[in-house]
Amino acid sequence: MALELRQPDIINYLATTFEILWRLGTPMFPTAEPLPTTNGITPRQQAIAALLTEGLTDADIAARLGMNVRTARVHIAKLSAVLNSTSRAQLGYLIGKSGILDRASG
Repeated sequence: MALELRQPDIINYLATTFEILWRLGTPMFPTAEPLPTTNGITPRQQAIAALLTEGLTDADIAARLGMNVRTARVHIAKLSAVLNSTSRAQLGYLIGKSGILDRASG
């Protein structure tokens, strides 16, 4: 369905109303403040670490946390960099050894 308006007064009224409401509006998703990190590991990365140790794939982790697979992979890469991991198996070992999961649950 479409509506064609040609009356300048109606168009001006609608444009003015839109501009006023736009200025008064609040963002649907306000910007989040960064959460504090523990040894360079964010709470999101702690959640990803827990899911990695459960054996989930990148796609499963992304779906579980409601994010894009590429975003999940970026977080996994950052987690690997913080823990100096060179492989997925080593990352799992280092997650367990580092105590990240203990801090996430405690």
